[in-house]
Amino acid sequence: MITTTGLSKHFQDHEVLKGINIQVAAQDIVVVLGPSGSGKSTLLRCLNGLEDISGGSFEVNGIVVDATASRRLRQQATRNIRKQSGMVFQQFNLYPHKTALGNVIEGLITVKKLPKEQAVSIGRKLLDRVGLADREEYYPSRLSGGQQQRVAIARSLAMEPAVMLFDEPTSALDPELVGEVLSVMRELAQEGMTMLVVSHEMKFAREVATKIILMADGHIIEEAAPQRFFEDPQEERTRRFLRQINEI
Repeated sequence: MITTTGLSKHFQDHEVLKGINIQVAAQDIVVVLGPSGSGKSTLLRCLNGLEDISGGSFEVNGIVVDATASRRLRQQATRNIRKQSGMVFQQFNLYPHKTALGNVIEGLITVKKLPKEQAVSIGRKLLDRVGLADREEYYPSRLSGGQQQRVAIARSLAMEPAVMLFDEPTSALDPELVGEVLSVMRELAQEGMTMLVVSHEMKFAREVATKIILMADGHIIEEAAPQRFFEDPQEERTRRFLRQINEI
């Protein structure tokens, strides 16, 4: 579902991604760990077309973006990728002037051109799916951070994505609200959604991931199944990262 080959990204003289090679199969839950500044979020932003790649290529559900192609072709490919992938950000990015339901159905009406009545029916089902059926008329300012993030997930699901990208979806939440968002993500995993998740939630990574990737300084340091990653890491950089996490 997702493949990157020699993917690189630099901002002027600063190289953030340095030849990244990953593979995410259908129904995989791949969790990307690593210290701040390692390139994790930039990787997701490249896959969603929010950042233009500097080198290499990537493929999402059969659509290829190659750095050697013209900018027009890259933009066309990334537009098509956005139609097949959902992305959930650290900050919820909801429209403040629209209700929870209004946020969920916006893409259905403006992008998919569905009649409003049909969009509303789908939107209500999705809000119910994330446990917010009783909050459809609430504006974001009246929702907790966890509720806003669940609306953001429902909004992404409305587009029927083949893959979901999560960029530290719980990092902006108070600790007591993290669980409600992770619960929705667990349900998506159980339903077979293909997910690439940047996160610091170690328990989620250990229990839900099919594969864990550790990034540092723009490189992939280690890639392994959760049990081996946590219990028998092969790289000293991984062992040091896990020691630091355990000390927190």
